[in-house]
Amino acid sequence: MNSIDYRFLNNSDLPILHKTFLEAFSDYIVNMRPSRDEFQQRLVRDGVRFDLSAAAFAEAEMIGFYLNGFGQWQGQSTIYDAGTGVVTRQRGKGIAKGLFEFMLPQLKKLGVRQYLLEVIDSNTPAINLYRKLGFKETRTLAVFRSDVAVAISRAIDDIDIREIDQPDWQLFQTFWDEQPGWQNSIEAIDRMKVGKRILGAYLGEPCVGYGVVSETTGNLMQLAVQQAQRRKHIGSLILAALQRRVLTGEPLRVNNIDVELKNALAFYEANGFTTRIYQLELSKRL
Repeated sequence: MNSIDYRFLNNSDLPILHKTFLEAFSDYIVNMRPSRDEFQQRLVRDGVRFDLSAAAFAEAEMIGFYLNGFGQWQGQSTIYDAGTGVVTRQRGKGIAKGLFEFMLPQLKKLGVRQYLLEVIDSNTPAINLYRKLGFKETRTLAVFRSDVAVAISRAIDDIDIREIDQPDWQLFQTFWDEQPGWQNSIEAIDRMKVGKRILGAYLGEPCVGYGVVSETTGNLMQLAVQQAQRRKHIGSLILAALQRRVLTGEPLRVNNIDVELKNALAFYEANGFTTRIYQLELSKRL
């Protein structure tokens, strides 16, 4: 086997990184074919830092990568795996493991406390690798899809849907049953300077529910209703309003709902969504 070189990335690597990403995920269980602009938006949303992300090279050709987001997670300095891939012809050679071991000293040197990632529960090779590297399961997450766009919901007396420019996160967090995943976190939403829409449901003046969607991808990032106002169709009203903000008109994409949130699962099923895959959220103390 040709010698493999590892190095951290820089901004000039973006074109070849995008090309390698498409190749590495060409046979993935879900569609992972982002355009260059969509890929860059993904990197921004996930807080990816090139100086903390690494790639493997064989004779100057990029053959594998780790894309690492950096930020706070549950009060701790955290690295988030925003994408790990190896091109098909180079798999089975320990490249992903080698990359992780190459990065680890630098991440520890920066004082990072934990490493967080998600992996599809049927991706046995990846799960086995992460377990060998010391990762532990923290949650199981459901990914929902619908074949049709959410239908326009009926109006509700006294409920007004409004655009929100400055979200009141302190209030909104009181609506939560559990913290969203990294890609749907407050920090991820704040990093998206463009391409997001935030809507609130108002009962008179108080906001009693809200939702956040990426208008370009249709990803539903957050949706929550004040507990005292649930089961009154407000969530469905917000969902339909968010659907109308998706520029492509494609159905909303609902990612990473904790399977322990039975009411949330029932809500999406009642609105025409079905579970397509499950992901395992894994973490490792560094």
